[in-house]
Amino acid sequence: MSLLKKIPLKFWLILSACIIIFVVSYLRLAVNLEAISYDFRLKLRPALKTSEDIVIIEIDDNSLARLGSWPFPRDAHAAILSFLKSAGARAVFFDILFSDPSVARSELPSGAQGTLAYQTIDLDALFAQAIKESGNVYLPEAFDINTAPLSNFSPPKARGYSASLYEQFKPYIRSSGHMNVFTDPDGKLRRVPLFIQYQNILVPHIALVMACDVLGIDVRKVKLAGRRVIIDEKLSLPVSNNTSFMVNYPDRWAPAYKHFSYAQLIKANNEQYLAGKPSPLLDQFKGKICFIGLTATGTHDRKGMPFEELYPMLGLQASIFNSIIKKQFITDAGPLANSFLNLIAFLVSLFLCFYFPPFKALGRMAIFAVSYFICATGLIFSGLWIDLFLPLLIIAVTYVALTLYKFIEEVHKRQLLEKELDIAAAIQQSFLPKDIQVEPRLKIHSFIQPAKFVAGDLYDVVRLSDDKVGVFIGDVSGKGVPAALIMAQAVSLFRVFARASMDPANVLLNLNKELCQVLQGRFVTALYLVFDTKERLLRSCCAGHLPILITRVTAGETNEVLPAAGPPLGVLDIAEYETFLTTLEKNDRILLYTDGFTEARNKKGEEFGMERLKEAFGTSKGLKADIALSSMTEKLFEFSRGLPQFDDITAILLEYLG
Repeated sequence: MSLLKKIPLKFWLILSACIIIFVVSYLRLAVNLEAISYDFRLKLRPALKTSEDIVIIEIDDNSLARLGSWPFPRDAHAAILSFLKSAGARAVFFDILFSDPSVARSELPSGAQGTLAYQTIDLDALFAQAIKESGNVYLPEAFDINTAPLSNFSPPKARGYSASLYEQFKPYIRSSGHMNVFTDPDGKLRRVPLFIQYQNILVPHIALVMACDVLGIDVRKVKLAGRRVIIDEKLSLPVSNNTSFMVNYPDRWAPAYKHFSYAQLIKANNEQYLAGKPSPLLDQFKGKICFIGLTATGTHDRKGMPFEELYPMLGLQASIFNSIIKKQFITDAGPLANSFLNLIAFLVSLFLCFYFPPFKALGRMAIFAVSYFICATGLIFSGLWIDLFLPLLIIAVTYVALTLYKFIEEVHKRQLLEKELDIAAAIQQSFLPKDIQVEPRLKIHSFIQPAKFVAGDLYDVVRLSDDKVGVFIGDVSGKGVPAALIMAQAVSLFRVFARASMDPANVLLNLNKELCQVLQGRFVTALYLVFDTKERLLRSCCAGHLPILITRVTAGETNEVLPAAGPPLGVLDIAEYETFLTTLEKNDRILLYTDGFTEARNKKGEEFGMERLKEAFGTSKGLKADIALSSMTEKLFEFSRGLPQFDDITAILLEYLG
């Protein structure tokens, strides 16, 4: 149990996903959508060449208009057989169920010496005689079976006939077989059962019977071998559940086969009979396999198929026959093979999503999905049907799910980081002076706002003696945590050196030597001021920092004071610094700041700059010092409204009260 607890959650999630994918794929829960993807790929496939021996004789709209309402009297079928026999047709198939006796009778005039009498003709007998004379007629039957394919490889069992062949015709036909089909949930016809078991007899599909006769194969010698049906050890047909056989439609109805109208043949036969001359159509049927059936608009014999929403069932029989004699089969890869394909699609998608960042993973997933689509479509062209919809769905869902997972994981990490940064910000604040009113004659007000959680700006105020106060401000190159760590170290070192010397230059010199040993590629600009309130002197030293601003009541203007400047701290360990002296006057105001103040930009790309800072500082001299500092920061943020803060902003306003 303890070992299971050590297995990461990711493993269990991936394992669960694999199981779900395998079950969904194996149970064919997405079969309806896969059927749609099958139709789409079949339409992309070039049209297949059909056997030149197949001829379609349509009972079309024109035939119904000429011969009357359906069903036609059986003497019309006898006339068709008579014509085809004279033409030398090889085989004739009626896609019509003849299960009952004809209700029509034909009465012909007969008699002599002016006596008029009528002779009644038995149309069934007439049709039976035509079948016998032809010797090559195939008639179908239909069984009562479950029309949905089941989950085993045994043929479906028939409960009985739904339309058996009329007994009068049985002795004379070449052969018979069933014409049942499997109807998919969307109403389309894609499969037929090759065999139906009825009373322990395997009844073959009528199109299979005809194809075996043409190929010289005994259709009664059948061996069921899982996903194959082997006939007479010569013909191997791919099947899936219930010996269901994929109908390989070669093309749309009109261009797939050579078509003739039923009425056209009746007319040709009548003309040949009356004129006694051979019809020019006879040559069109010599040695042909003739499929006769109903194709008229609005009749019940038009169903949906991959190419067309309304397709004659006659075309289905012809397509099965054509597929078998030309050995052009569609093989269903089956649930097991598709399940492994879907698992592979999932695992490849996992690898791409885990190995690459989201944006790069998106491009590679798109390439993978397109490659799989091309492969699946190409396999249809060669006769193999594999899943397409489910693998593409798996690829898409995997990317979305893992991207969302990474996003949530990143948010969680960010939350943890923000908590740590909050702690770091609190620690950083502890480095800054809490109460900076250390001398009654010197008022000090400060403002600091990091660009991120923690700042690289620093300042400090130290009481050096009863009448001396040190004020330090600095700016570490860069932002964020690295700059904040340098800031903490610089403040700590400053406090040590500030108490050891009253000379600002000496303090910065010692601080520079220490920082040169620890800083690599970074630096600190700094400004250190020592206020001597008794002597009314300001000693200052600059290490690459911005000038201080002084506003004096007596002068009434704001001046820049740039102490003798040395290089930033941490750059050169042999740097020299110089202390600069300034006399203090009563009510002098001194502003120390970092470049976050002057380099702040507005939406036009303009910097706040030194002139605006001077103006803001000068116009606030009538306000109290703390209010004056707030006024300056408000003007700064109003200037850069709508843009993110680019850099840390720090300012210290000092007022000498004299």
